[in-house]
Formats: sequence, C-alpha cells, structure tokens
Amino acid sequence: MKNEFVYDIAILGAGASGLMAAVTARRSGADPSIAILEKNEYAGRKLYATGNGRCNVLNVTAKPEDFRSAEGNAVAFIAKVFAQYGATELQKAFAGLGLDTVEEGEGRLYPRSLQSASVVHALERGAFGGMPGCGRPAELIAGFEVKTAEKNAEGLFVVAAADGRSVKAKSLLIASGGKAGIQYGCDGRGLKIAESFGHRIVKPIPALTGFVCEETDLLAKLAGVRVRGTVRLLADGNVLSEDTGEIQFNKDSVSGICVMNVSGYYRRKDEERFALVLDMMPEWEEEALADKLTARRNELGDYFLDALLPEKPAAAVLGIAEMQSPEELAHLLKSLQFTPVASKGWKDAHTTSGGIALDEIDPRTLESKLVSGLYAAGEVLDIDGPCGGYSLTWAFASGCAAGSAAAQKR
Repeated sequence: MKNEFVYDIAILGAGASGLMAAVTARRSGADPSIAILEKNEYAGRKLYATGNGRCNVLNVTAKPEDFRSAEGNAVAFIAKVFAQYGATELQKAFAGLGLDTVEEGEGRLYPRSLQSASVVHALERGAFGGMPGCGRPAELIAGFEVKTAEKNAEGLFVVAAADGRSVKAKSLLIASGGKAGIQYGCDGRGLKIAESFGHRIVKPIPALTGFVCEETDLLAKLAGVRVRGTVRLLADGNVLSEDTGEIQFNKDSVSGICVMNVSGYYRRKDEERFALVLDMMPEWEEEALADKLTARRNELGDYFLDALLPEKPAAAVLGIAEMQSPEELAHLLKSLQFTPVASKGWKDAHTTSGGIALDEIDPRTLESKLVSGLYAAGEVLDIDGPCGGYSLTWAFASGCAAGSAAAQKR
C-alpha cells in the first residue's frame, strides 16, 4: 500500500532523537507535516529500558570534551550543537513537556517519578498530542521496517518498507540509532540508508559494554566480585583510554562502569595485542603500597590483605604471586592484567561507537553535505560518550538541532 501524501519531514526511528526532533519541529512555528517511521509497534522501546527502567535523561554537566569520535572531531562538532541546545535548553524543553526532574550525583538528571515511562509519555505528548503553541501532531507509522530510501526525480525522498508500504517526504531525518540493543530492534538499518546516499560509515563497534577475556580460570575465582579501581585499555603497550570506578568480575568477562567507558576504543587493526590492566589500589603508588603491605604483614600476619580487598580478589592475588613478597603483591594489585578477546557484543552494549562520518554532516543543522534535505541525529553519527546520561544528552540535543533545521527548511 502506498501513501501518496507528501510529508514535509519523515523521521526514521521513534527513539530519543527522533521523538525530540518531532517535538522541536512542531514548536518551530513552521507547522510541518511529520511522519515518524518506526520498526517496532510502539515508540520509545529502547528508552523504556534505559537506566534499568529509570532513564537518566541527560547529564547537566555534559560538555563537548566529554564525547569522542572514532575518526572525527567530536568536540568541535558537538560544540556547535550544544551552543543551540545545551543542558539548560534541554531541561527547559523537558519542563515544557511537563516532565518534572530530579538531579542525582555527578549531574545525572532523572524523571522525578524515577520511571522511564514518564520520559516516553512526555515525548509522545510533545510529538503526537495536542499541545498549546505547537503545530499539527506528528503521525506515528508503526511496524514500518525500512527497506530502502531514495530521492526521486522530483526531489522527494521515497522510503519503502519491507511490507510494501512507502512514504514520501521533502526532508528525511535518520534517527534510527546504531546497533546497540538489538533486542529492542536496533539493527543499524539507518547506517545502511545513509551509506546508500553516499555517506561514509565509520565501522560501528559495541561501546559501553564489558570485555570477554582469555583468563577464564582467574575470572571464575573472581566471579561476582566488585572492586573500585582504575582500568587501562592498551594496544601494543600504548594506553588508549583509562577510567576509574567500579570494576565488576563475571565468570567470563570484566565489566563495570569504568570498563564500559573504555570499551569504545576496542577497535582491532591488523595484529594489535590488547590488554586490560586493572589497578585495584589507585590511591597508592606502587612503592608506597609495597611499604604499606610490609607494615601490615608484620603487624597482622596472614590477615594483612583483610579489609583492603574483598576475600576473592585477595585470595586470587595471593595465588598468582608465587613468592608473595610485598613488592610482587603491590605490582599485581597495581597491574592485574587481562587479555580481551571480544567485547560483550551488541545485546549488552549501551551505545555504538562509529557511524556516519562527521565531516559529511553540517554541525549547525545536522544536514548532509552530500544530499540536500537529508539529516542525521543521535547514535547514528560517529559520536559516543561515557556512562551517566551523556548518550541521551547527545541524542536529545542533536534531535532538537535536526528537527528545528528540517522544519525551517520547508
């Protein structure tokens, strides 16, 4: 079945960036007709699961320097977006949608209800509901699995679904996310669509996820343990990234927020040898730690590691260190090494590293430099950030910028 109506804007994806783009386009004063094409049967499926169902909507401390790009200049790019839609503007946008929020530690902003459903419902009201000062409601076309998209001889975008439906629009916004969270329908389709229009795609890899490691015997001894420490990801001995926080050991993998924050740098090239080095005593230098262990052993005997470490890692470190000298133990505690063989994969990943190359997108409008009227927002671009609401901050900010620009273009 073909829909012959020509929309002003067609948005691929009813997730964070797509819904916010529709909200902003409606508030632009241009009164565009908008269709949101969603693979799932309802909007915001991945949003419902974000933050263990609490949805950390944004981080009020977020700045361009917090984000990275696999191949582009994320800081300069995001600075232009945040100049229009930074944390303050986003907070006002959510307040205008009736979403009351509460700030927790490290700038994390949550809905006061602490339920992600509140965020989805607010965005749905803003995109599809009758709200004062807004243009016509957007139309949600659900169950629309995009197969192809092209620009016809008349300059209109024609988006075809696998079931035979098609939609025409004057502008097309790709906001369908990356590949993280395949259980929520995220399959990287938007990347293929962008590529079909001639855009270069930086290889997408799982980010904000854990590492499967070779040392399965050691991990089996540590499974279930959480410690605070510093983690460094190395390639051929060179530090790619490091972070400090909670480290979590599982039976076949190492995870935790700080591990997740370095995972986006795990890009294998040729025969690079990666290492994950854990410092479980980051507050002491190695020599000072050796002196401390010596003093504790003299005073406490076999109990000298008690209270410094949980029982399992203490026993594991003692088992690895054959001589068990304070110097050897200090070295192990400061540089316990694991060998990543793979990331945990798309199902466990919270976001995607890689995507549409930034040098092909105008950072002021998020319009393609290659195809007039084509826009991109959110995770589909080669930008990712750490845990703590940064990914959603980017999704909402870029959705605002792209939605506003697409509405004004008409």
